[in-house]
Amino acid sequence: MDVEDYLKIFKRVAGNKGWKINPDDELVRSFAQGLIKNKERYGVAICPCRMATGKKEIDRLIICPCIYAEEDIKEYGRCYCGLYVSEEYIKAGMPEVLVPDKHLKYYLEQ
Repeated sequence: MDVEDYLKIFKRVAGNKGWKINPDDELVRSFAQGLIKNKERYGVAICPCRMATGKKEIDRLIICPCIYAEEDIKEYGRCYCGLYVSEEYIKAGMPEVLVPDKHLKYYLEQ
């Protein structure tokens, strides 16, 4: 898969979930490149804003879109990395929002 394939996947996922894709095309393309690299490294498309732990049962939680994305978008208007956002977040001018890393507890267990 290449960047263009991921852009299509992002649009399909966003449409199915009622989300939007971040309007920053450069940022979105960099996420796609990160997913390509992570798929090569780990065999799965782990979100490029997260680190793999090497534990499959934990790392599957951060395959893009991660398990936390829906809740984060509802609460903060965007997912942790900012790939997926809500319509309201865009209308609000995409304010700087600190989304806590809900996956952090798994990094601390190592």
